Amino acid sequence: MNNSYNLLKKQIINNSKKDKIIISDKFKEYKWSQLIKLANQKKNFFIKKKLDCIPIIVDRNVETVTSILGAVMAKKTFCTISNKIPRNKLKTILLKLNSSFYLNHTKNNYKLNLKNKIISNLITLKEIFYILFTSGSTGEPKGVKLSYKNIMNTILWSKNFIDWKKNDVIGIATDFSFDISIFDLISGLFFNVPMHILSQPSNPILSFEEINGKKITSIFSVPNFFCNFSRYNIINKDKIFLRRIISGGDFFPKKFIKDWKSNQKHVDIYNCWGPTETSIVNTFYKLKKKDYRNIDNKNSIPVGKSHKMMPIVILKNNLPVKKNYIGEICMLGKCVCEGYINDNIGLNNFITYKNKKGYLTKDLGYFDKKNFLHITGRIDNMIKISGYRIDGNEIQNLTNKIKNINNSLAFAIKKSNYVNELCLAVETSAKKNIINEIRKKLSKYLPKYSLPKKILIFKKLPLNINNKIDRNKIKKFY
Repeated sequence: MNNSYNLLKKQIINNSKKDKIIISDKFKEYKWSQLIKLANQKKNFFIKKKLDCIPIIVDRNVETVTSILGAVMAKKTFCTISNKIPRNKLKTILLKLNSSFYLNHTKNNYKLNLKNKIISNLITLKEIFYILFTSGSTGEPKGVKLSYKNIMNTILWSKNFIDWKKNDVIGIATDFSFDISIFDLISGLFFNVPMHILSQPSNPILSFEEINGKKITSIFSVPNFFCNFSRYNIINKDKIFLRRIISGGDFFPKKFIKDWKSNQKHVDIYNCWGPTETSIVNTFYKLKKKDYRNIDNKNSIPVGKSHKMMPIVILKNNLPVKKNYIGEICMLGKCVCEGYINDNIGLNNFITYKNKKGYLTKDLGYFDKKNFLHITGRIDNMIKISGYRIDGNEIQNLTNKIKNINNSLAFAIKKSNYVNELCLAVETSAKKNIINEIRKKLSKYLPKYSLPKKILIFKKLPLNINNKIDRNKIKKFY
């Protein structure tokens, strides 16, 4: 693991000898020399404070980056925390980290009385690079421990799919509390690619201006970020400077993929997949011409292949399944994280498979005849109604094929100890008769027990802090 850390640090130091702007936000920009100077100041502070873990409440600014890099240079574990989470969850995270200290790079004033609850300001995190807490949308947040070995395996593997060029600029569109931004940041520092932190990623008009103004060539984000450019009719008006978009973290609705390729033909679209527990991203797939035909034919689009640095197996009852058979996706090897901090929940997902460390992702998928991986849904999106097991993803796929529907989510509401009610949340701009149209379409293809009892209409589905669909918020509208 020390070799992984030394490789990262050596590469950063070598790159820092080049006098060019490496990171910017809306208000500031730093050359390598400026960034390293500020990071070394943070490094010295962290060493003097004798901190093993540096909790950082992050914002969309270069100061956040100086603290992350300072922790790296000091070989200290950092934990980036969203400034959008409720205060009670922030307390939970700091208690799990066993830390009353935190850096605050936001304008928010946090007053947290934690000192009496902290046993010690030191925790043992040998060789842990960073800790990321899952959003906790389905329960208490879990702190995922990622090692230097994990992240460097991902960064070096990514060279097989992303060809960074001299004129490339990375647009950081996700929050630093989300693992995609860590991939962006470490890629930029390791491969010497300038980065710009988008000021308001939720505002597609402003983001479009920043992308063209800063000549951003590559953005890795959740599908909702890219969908907004289509929803607001931006990409069908002017050419965008981007040459690559990488979509991950959720399903990219086919309607919006088609909009991007129809209106911005020069932009390459990458489909990717990977859980936080397996070092951010495990597959990359660059869409080809035939894939756009598959969109019209309503066929599945792959996310990539298994790779020797990112081995994947499809399991059912802990046994491998045949090609074209659906099972649970299991990641193996160096990408698998070191577990959770001060938490035993979810540890049964970590297994040993043929003498390799493995992680059961709860994602369902299959390998086709050409060994491409296709994602079909989630195990936890299997809904039990009146004794029947219903695949929520099947309902969503059928719904999303209806004209004027952008996205959907099938879910169950518990009516009593014994009765669940199937519901469907739909994002659409249609104003009339859309519910009747949905019911008519679904009843044509689904058995009666699979039809939603209630359909909720949204102009835009609510999102959590990572810009993924927020199930809990939707259920409150029921």
